[in-house]
Amino acid sequence: MDKGKLKREGQKWVDDEIITKAQLEQILDRYQKRDPNFLLVLFAVLLTGLGFLTFIFSDWAQVPHFSRVLIVLVVTIGLYVLGDFLHRKRSILLGISFISLGYIVFGAGMFLILNIYQVQVWSVWPFIIWSIIGLILYFIYEHKLLYALGLTVITVGQIYSEMNFSDFNWILFLVFLIGFAHFTYHHANRLFGYLFALSFVLQMLMLILSYSKDYYWLIIYILILYIVSQYIPKQPLKEAFYYTSLLSIFILGMAQAFMLQDDFYLGRLQFETIFFIVWGILFVLSLLSKIMQKRQLEIIDLILFLPIYYLPFPSMFALIILFVFSICWLIIGYQQDNNSQIQTGTIAFLLSTFTVYIQYAWDTMNKSLFFFVGGILLFLISFIFQRQRKKLLESGGTKK
Repeated sequence: MDKGKLKREGQKWVDDEIITKAQLEQILDRYQKRDPNFLLVLFAVLLTGLGFLTFIFSDWAQVPHFSRVLIVLVVTIGLYVLGDFLHRKRSILLGISFISLGYIVFGAGMFLILNIYQVQVWSVWPFIIWSIIGLILYFIYEHKLLYALGLTVITVGQIYSEMNFSDFNWILFLVFLIGFAHFTYHHANRLFGYLFALSFVLQMLMLILSYSKDYYWLIIYILILYIVSQYIPKQPLKEAFYYTSLLSIFILGMAQAFMLQDDFYLGRLQFETIFFIVWGILFVLSLLSKIMQKRQLEIIDLILFLPIYYLPFPSMFALIILFVFSICWLIIGYQQDNNSQIQTGTIAFLLSTFTVYIQYAWDTMNKSLFFFVGGILLFLISFIFQRQRKKLLESGGTKK
């Protein structure tokens, strides 16, 4: 939460005698002020890291010579030493930025050495080493930037493994599950939760591609993430896993609407009994959890996890499910006066609308007219939502 905004709002509460000045100070003390230089340093690390990567993979660096290896080694050690020195001197942000650069140069240098000496690589073991080093660095310094870099290395490593070797690397996944999952859970940071959940979904997609499974297996993996969000006790992780799983399954639903429109693709999908057994167990478990926790309104989420590929006109059912989910979220959000749910439902409804619009209008309508009509539709939808919101607010005021 923005501390400055909280302070301004809190002052209004004090003026309205909702809370006292002392209570406002106690509330503000619970929130650390954000470092305004964080984004600046983040972009500095990214740009400098890209500079090192460009240099390492330049024609000059590719010439086989020990001096190239020596330069990379000296720069890596130099950045680590400088970063550690600044970190010990309490210049945390600058220290971590140099350590992060050293981490980037280390990985890039490793690939440079392999290329210079023409070492044949038949797996992603360099990414395994790189990710473990990232895990160790985070263990030592415990900074978000190092966590994000290490998790990025694992995710990119899995994508690289699939693209180049058509293989899902289980060692990388174990580093992810044992190492990064441990820190994600115990530090319970909202950013960690979103990054971890996103990495999990992407890796599960690579797993499906590696084993030549049909796309609908991704439903099970996203459903597992959704169920974890129901049982995990830490609120920041619960929220991150919940919204990431919903976003992922919603995007998959949009993709289904296009994929299942193709009769040739639909004919290639194979019915697998084991999928329905596993899916059925997980679906019932999630449903019972909602009922036991008295969160029946959230049952509407589960329609996104329905495997509709075996139904007649599956593309149409995919669109119907997207609209039903969006409208239900909007209705529940307005009833509970939950702005977050209203915004999510509105975005989902707009995405559903544009999925239909693109699916049926792109090939048949003039492109200029396509965008013109799309803009008008957005204005109309916005007007309808605003009018409905006004009516609900007025009815609420009348009841009071």
